[in-house]
Parts: sequence; structure tokens; C-alpha cells
Amino acid sequence: MKNKNILFYILVALLITTVVSIVMGYHNFGFGVGFLFAFLSLSTGYFYSMKNREYMHQNYHADYVDRLKNDKKI
Repeated sequence: MKNKNILFYILVALLITTVVSIVMGYHNFGFGVGFLFAFLSLSTGYFYSMKNREYMHQNYHADYVDRLKNDKKI
């Protein structure tokens, strides 16, 4: 859980750095940091989406197996 907070703060810092650097006129630096921000945020979203998908699949599978066992008892 602590890992998620650190990653969130890194993403916020990258976003703020991107906006500030572009506003101040450092366009190349701002676009580079913005690309890093976009890549990191998309990667993080995909990673946690896959973790959630595995978690949901395990729970649905366990529920299905339990229902099968209950149906056989009746």
C-alpha cells in the first residue's frame, strides 16, 4: 500500500514539473518529462489493472467451485 502512495507522489511531481516547465518556456524538457509521465502512468494503470483482473478471476473461480460443490450435495 505504501508503494502506491510513493508512485502517486512521483506521478504528481512529474505532472507539475511538466506543466511548470512548459509554462516557463522549457518546451523540450517539458515534453520529455511529459512523455515520461505519460509512459509511467499508462504502465502503472496497466499493471494494477492486471493485478485486479487476476484477483477477480480467483474470486469468481473460488465462488464457482463452491457453488459446484453445494450443487452436488443436494
